[in-house]
Amino acid sequence: MPIDLHAHADYARTGLFPWLARTMKLTVYTDYTLRVLMYLSLRHESGALTTIEEIAAAYDISRNHLMKIVHQMGAAGLLETVRGRSGGVRLARDPAAISIGMVVRLAEGDFSLVECFEAGKENCCTISPACNLTRGLRRALDAFMFELDRMTLRDAVAAPSVAASLLGIDDSQRRIIPLVPASASRTSRSAG
Repeated sequence: MPIDLHAHADYARTGLFPWLARTMKLTVYTDYTLRVLMYLSLRHESGALTTIEEIAAAYDISRNHLMKIVHQMGAAGLLETVRGRSGGVRLARDPAAISIGMVVRLAEGDFSLVECFEAGKENCCTISPACNLTRGLRRALDAFMFELDRMTLRDAVAAPSVAASLLGIDDSQRRIIPLVPASASRTSRSAG
């Protein structure tokens, strides 16, 4: 008798079917990438720069791991990096404009679940011409990515003030960046 995985989804969390919980796993690199972006989303409204050291300390992650992530996400246009003594990093876009699916695709790079998914690699599976498993796995991957595409970086942090507190982000460090430069607001007041 086949097992209905939908009916037993809670078993994966409780450990009754441990293999259910291990069916899909993102890399540590993707996990850290999501953490970096979530941290920066909490600082986005302030416009404040954050150092890699601050993020590394908040998550207890090696600074070296985060340097590669910041470089890749900066090159992809998701982060703005500022060099120098008072430099740092911040989101280049609003967190609501960054989909988790896009971030996962950038970080993972390769979603070859099985050998026959790999482009340019000779498939050595004997039943490949008669196999429908690839199609099913492709649909499952597409459904997984569809759900991640629907979630934004803003959605990923359910309780921003709680997350900021847990990460040690001090709200007093937040500053408001005016939308109109100070010189323009003075000019409009003197003209009126």
